[in-house]
Amino acid sequence: MTCIAKSNHAMNTLGEIYAMFDTAMAAFPFACAKQCADCCTCNVTATGLEIAYIHDRLDGFARDDIRVRLDRAGQTRRYRPFQTTNGFALACMAGRDADEEENDPSWGICPLLDNGICTIYPVRPLGCRVMMSTTPCRQTGQADMPFLALTITTVFMQFVEHLDAGGVYGNFLDLLEHAGTDALDCNGVPGRDKIPGTVKNLKIPALMIPPGHVGKTRNLVQSLGALIRKNDRPLT
Repeated sequence: MTCIAKSNHAMNTLGEIYAMFDTAMAAFPFACAKQCADCCTCNVTATGLEIAYIHDRLDGFARDDIRVRLDRAGQTRRYRPFQTTNGFALACMAGRDADEEENDPSWGICPLLDNGICTIYPVRPLGCRVMMSTTPCRQTGQADMPFLALTITTVFMQFVEHLDAGGVYGNFLDLLEHAGTDALDCNGVPGRDKIPGTVKNLKIPALMIPPGHVGKTRNLVQSLGALIRKNDRPLT
């Protein structure tokens, strides 16, 4: 399969968004540390572009390792979303209730873990990056995230989805299993064979920012918007 230059440009933009996210989250006192993998379940979501980013940034040996780990894990029960983050925003704007979605951490850990350490950590999708807590989850049994941090992570998820508008969104492991096939090509573009349990990425209909957080996130939103507009420019 041949990857087009525009997709490479989008992947570079995605990398810049990841870096911006890491900087934004560094302002919060999160307790997460190496081998703290309680949130690393089989229920993480991703976009097709994020899958393309992973394969583009990893060498052949790392990609082969992913395949072996996925094959070894086999088909397990996983969270499969009914709608995207921007789809949820659209539903809220229309006054519709969100669909009930089943998501149980007991369904299993991520097969890409090795002794509690992520084997693709530098290129992991945003769905993994947003899993954070200010207190050790093992002590409290749940994650603890400041309200402002939750707002910021939601905004980043909206922009990452917008970057891949028209593409596919679903369970991270499901998408990885179909990467480079007729269902999801090397650009992360869905093909003629639909991946079960996936939905279509949407552009941002409205940012989900509470009134009290508008001023605190204004500069961040402007920076993200500039990145997206840069990606939308025709390449010369």
